[in-house]
Amino acid sequence: MHRALRLAHCSDIHLDSDYYGGDWNRDRRDRDRAVFEHLLDAICSEQPDLMLLAGDLFDHNRASIATVEWACERLAALPFPVVMIPGNHDCLAENAVYHRHDFAAAGLHLLLDPAGQVVTLRELGVVVWGRGMVDHHPGHRPLADPPGRPDPNLWYLGLAHGIHVPASGEARNSSPIHAHEIESADFDYLALGHIHCARDVSAGTTPAWYCGAPHPVLGEGGTFLRVDLAPLLPAEVTVRQVLAVG
Repeated sequence: MHRALRLAHCSDIHLDSDYYGGDWNRDRRDRDRAVFEHLLDAICSEQPDLMLLAGDLFDHNRASIATVEWACERLAALPFPVVMIPGNHDCLAENAVYHRHDFAAAGLHLLLDPAGQVVTLRELGVVVWGRGMVDHHPGHRPLADPPGRPDPNLWYLGLAHGIHVPASGEARNSSPIHAHEIESADFDYLALGHIHCARDVSAGTTPAWYCGAPHPVLGEGGTFLRVDLAPLLPAEVTVRQVLAVG
């Protein structure tokens, strides 16, 4: 029997954006970290059972050791589990940050298999599926053929990072996520990353959202999503704001 479940859905944090070291752009690095701190504080205030991070925690695979260790410490200190996938900025290239550091040692659940993999959190009654991205190109299909629901008694959640393609649209972008793929998936909630604004792209009976990014975009504040799941009720998705950093 499903229990009620509250999720926090975030993505596109982009730590170490444009950071190559040196004093000249250290302020940008510190501002990115401050945004992440504000994001985590806002998420914690919602008291979620689980956090889903849908890619691009880091802006590139050159992220410094200090930033990676700092991010792991912040995520490991959260009072709820974190399940995450890489995005196009921190994809699983040969020099990937996820190859060089042990995120599992910090208690984080990374879904890195390019063929897709699941993690089961029985204490929450949850199964989460996601796919690692090796290369961001048009042939990469983040949501191609996810497995069916593994257990009818557990919530089934999905994670994917890419560009939404409407039912009438054409896939000209890298990492397309087609509306028909969302519709045919058997997820109770699909957490998407890559688009820096909150957007509902649900299809059929599958609730699917982009959460936006914690950084302000086009004058609008940064966002994440609170998602409440309850048996026999539709998913309740609430857009939450992240405080601006001066």
